[in-house]
Amino acid sequence: MHSVPEEAAIAQYRATSERAVVTAATPMAADAGVAVLRDGGTVYDAVVAAALVETVMLPPKCGLAGDVVALVKRADAAEPEALLSIGTAPRALAETLATRPLSAVGGLSVGIPGAPAGYRALAERGRMSLARLAAPAIELARDGFAWTEIGAYLTERSVEVLRAQNPDGVVYLPGGQPAAAGTHTKAPGLAEVLERYVAHPEALFADRLGDAVYEAIRRRGGVIERDELDSARAVWSAPATGAAGARRLWATPGPTHGPSLLDAVVASARDCSAGELVACVEAAIAHRVRTYGDRSSGGGTSVVTAADRNGDAVVLVHSNSFQRYGSGIVVEPYGLVLSNRPGRGFAATPGHPNFPAAGRRPVTTLHAWAVGLEDGTLMMGATPGGENQMRWNSQTVTNVLDGVHDPAALVVAPRWGRFGDRLVVEEGFCAADLVSLRARGEFDRAGRHSLRSAQQVLRLPGDHGPLSAGADPRTGAAARGL
Repeated sequence: MHSVPEEAAIAQYRATSERAVVTAATPMAADAGVAVLRDGGTVYDAVVAAALVETVMLPPKCGLAGDVVALVKRADAAEPEALLSIGTAPRALAETLATRPLSAVGGLSVGIPGAPAGYRALAERGRMSLARLAAPAIELARDGFAWTEIGAYLTERSVEVLRAQNPDGVVYLPGGQPAAAGTHTKAPGLAEVLERYVAHPEALFADRLGDAVYEAIRRRGGVIERDELDSARAVWSAPATGAAGARRLWATPGPTHGPSLLDAVVASARDCSAGELVACVEAAIAHRVRTYGDRSSGGGTSVVTAADRNGDAVVLVHSNSFQRYGSGIVVEPYGLVLSNRPGRGFAATPGHPNFPAAGRRPVTTLHAWAVGLEDGTLMMGATPGGENQMRWNSQTVTNVLDGVHDPAALVVAPRWGRFGDRLVVEEGFCAADLVSLRARGEFDRAGRHSLRSAQQVLRLPGDHGPLSAGADPRTGAAARGL
């Protein structure tokens, strides 16, 4: 299953380098990563610097009160490893659900922040100080940033929840209204949060910032205790694994959707048609829902990647969760968006394997993948997209297995996705794929590059050729080479 455009149409979405490559959801974030590499930093330094810039420029998607997962390939390791930094259920949540329903937004939906520990775990593998890595983000927050098109679009769609949860106003609705793309906005409170993180990365919420977060949650009916705010831990673990012939497959393990991705891809490997992949993905999703009962949908997520000539590579996925601006709560005067991972990910039935027992991590759509090819080439990537993350990643991985190894060709390939009960198919699929899709039922057509996936893909060529990276044109992602 692949429909590959001509070279002239895709070259602008590719970066190549003999030294290192970086991708991010915004050009300024990618540039921050490259600047770190140019100053002698590692891929770990680069992804943290880029990710922190995204926490300023993309508040609907990610932030220091969200979560982080990553797939990492160390130069001296035979296969990738996973990092999971996902906040666990608050101690009092399970008992509270006996008398109150689990909500998707508001105080009861708020999760324990996992992102601070996740960024820190990656930075600890780098060379540079956290002060250096956070400097570009702090400068943007203090001096102001220009709203990206995707940031402005997502904020416009979030006005109702932001106003409902923050009746006194928030920095992200200047004058009470969403800002247009290109509008210059300052977030000095968020600069203060980042400075606090630099000074106390293991205790971000230990002082008045923590007091403000705790009070904001409690005022809205949340049950997180004050001492839980800094309790999340980043965990390094083995990835989920699979195989398609001689090709090795890896993905972030549960509770991410990585294992479901591998299930779908392996099941469809016997028939790479688009229609067969739709069937296999939907079967994997149905199995996961039966098993874990997660309520995943929407999407408030971003991706950063980096790779270098030594063979080190990182794919980082960070998120404020469903749908945009997480819980809808913005802690002012800090501009800190609180995630809603529990409200989105847990099942509310006592005894269920995904019930929010104290210390349990909820199921999450976040995941990253890697494919090891027969010649030693390693492909890695991820995308935001909520429930469609797995659908879009499955299409990219299937294209890799079908012989498409140019990151730019992979990120611009046509996509299908599911929105509610409707399958939506972009223009650009070949006739055979359209026939196979139609055999699975009716679908709606969409324009080319209109589904808002944001694929970012790395290619590490082993001992031959330059590094390359591709960044999806659909939502303004950027690829840079050093």
